[in-house]
This record gives sequence, structure tokens and C-alpha cells, in this order.
Amino acid sequence: MKEVKRLALLSLTALMALAGCSSNSSKATASSASETGSASADISKIAILLPGYITDESWNQGAYEGLMELQLQGYEIAYTEAVEAADMESTFRTYCEEGYQFVIGHGVQYGDACVRVAADYPDTYFFITGNPPQTDEELPTNIAFYDYKEYEGAYVCGYLAALMSKSGIIGYIGGGDNTTQCSDKNAYVQGAAAANADIEVKTVITGTFNDANIGKETALGMIEQGVDVILQTCDDTGLGAFEACNEKGVMCIGYTSDQAALVDDNLCLTSLMVSIPTMITSQIDIIASGEFGGTENPGLDSGVISLAPYSSLVPTDVQTKVDEVKQQLVDHKLTLTPDYSNN
Repeated sequence: MKEVKRLALLSLTALMALAGCSSNSSKATASSASETGSASADISKIAILLPGYITDESWNQGAYEGLMELQLQGYEIAYTEAVEAADMESTFRTYCEEGYQFVIGHGVQYGDACVRVAADYPDTYFFITGNPPQTDEELPTNIAFYDYKEYEGAYVCGYLAALMSKSGIIGYIGGGDNTTQCSDKNAYVQGAAAANADIEVKTVITGTFNDANIGKETALGMIEQGVDVILQTCDDTGLGAFEACNEKGVMCIGYTSDQAALVDDNLCLTSLMVSIPTMITSQIDIIASGEFGGTENPGLDSGVISLAPYSSLVPTDVQTKVDEVKQQLVDHKLTLTPDYSNN
């Protein structure tokens, strides 16, 4: 397990400052519930495994913010950043042995390791922000999976990108080769084709969420090939892609949070938003209700997936067309089947 550091419960102001100064891996703990609020009767200690860093202004920072909300409610919290495949199972087990009653794997890639561990700790609650592993075996009942329909948002982003492109070539940059990223990529391509049957889409799954240099190099390579709109869903790697778009004046679409402020000249057309803090904090009430476990499938219709406000570069008629497609998904008049293939 990676080396960790500990810190006490901080004021809200200090917590916000913390988000800008992460170390490579961290473990945070809070004071008791009696000092700050009332924790759940079943849960007092919560830990999370993160695939990247809490300063990515995206997937990992959103989870960190959810964890900080729980800390302020009185829960003792901990987190470990950049947990790679070789360390997943041991990190889960370490938190269980340390008495954390609710342990979160923040990403579909943590599902297999979580399943291997959960049966050994039947009194611990586990949560995966992704779909369940594909297996014929019965999954432990103390795991909940949040199989959110991020691909619905990616479809709408592809539709927008195709309408906004002047070159007829758009791009997608992903992080890991997992079901969430692949379904995002394929839905983006599908949405673009629905808007413009002649659109060309360049796609790259970089293999990392944590390398801004690779993100920038990938985006620059796409731009050289004529790509003029890029969606990135790859956290720190995506920050590098945004840097390239900013330097070259190329339109882009953000991920997880509203990332408009990361580029100049309104180049960020919108962002594919995922309400990660809500995902995490809502599980406490579910545990308290005794209904924890199984799989939830929220999408655009629940507000868990959404789009950030449009840039001023997006004409009103384009906004209207994109909103119509988004509403069709919300109303289930348009239904997507996730495509998990990476080809």
C-alpha cells in the first residue's frame, strides 16, 4: 500500500486550500462525530481509493469534495491517491483491517478487487462508482455499484461537437481501457454521427489518467490532423489536452466538473458533468435505510449526469438542437445501449 499522511479535521476554508496542494498519495482522518455533527449509527469511518490525484479538477477532485462533505458531518475519513491495479486488493484490505466500515473504489476498475475482498469482510460496506464486473458468480451483497449512464452525456457531447466542427473532424481522448471510458468513446462517436453522418472522429484511449504530458501530446497530434473539437474524459491527462487546445485555439469539452475556466476565449463549449459528491454522500442514507447493495443506473434523467452551461461560442440554434437531443434521452424517447468495446 502506498505511503500515507494523516491530517486533522480542518475548517471549510482550509479544506478548500487543501484541494490545491496534494501529495502523491494521502490518507486523511477527521475528528469524532461529537465535535462536528452526527455520523450514521452504522458508519463512522469512511475511506476511498482514487485512481488519480485530488487536484485534477475532475473525477478525483469531485470524489475528494464528497469525502470532505462527509468529514464535515463528523465522519472519520481517509483516502489514497493513484491506486493502481497491483495495489487495489491490498489497499481495500488495509482499510478494512483498520476498521473503516464504508470503503469506496472510485472507478469501475476497482470492481474485481472489491469483489475478492468483500466476502472476507461481510460487516463492511463497499461502493464502486461503476458497473459490476462481468461474472456468472453471485456478487457479495455488501457491495453497491453505481452504474451511471455517463455515456448519455458523451452522446450529447458528440452531437454538439459535430455541429460545431468546421473541419468535419473531431476528437475524443480517454484515460483507461475500462467499460466507462469505452462506452463514453463509442457514445461520443454515435452522437456525432447522428448530427453529421459525414463527421470523422479521432479517438485515443491513452492508458493513463495521470499524465498531463501525454494528454497534451495526444491533443496536439489530433489538432495536426485537423481536429477542431476535443472531448477529454481523463482527469489529469485531460488537463494536458486542455492546455494544447488553449495554445492552439481549439474548441474543447470538459469532464466531471465545469471546466470552462481552464481555457481562454470561451473555447470550452460545455462539460460532461458527473455529480460525484452526490454519488458518495447519498450512500450513507441508503446504508441507514437498510437498502444498501445492488446496482443503480442513474443518467441524464436523474441529474447525476448533466451538461455545464454552453459557451458563448455555441449559437442559439445549435443549443436548441442539442437540448432537444438531451431531452429525448431524459424522456426515454431515445435509448442508448452502452458499447464497451475498444476498437
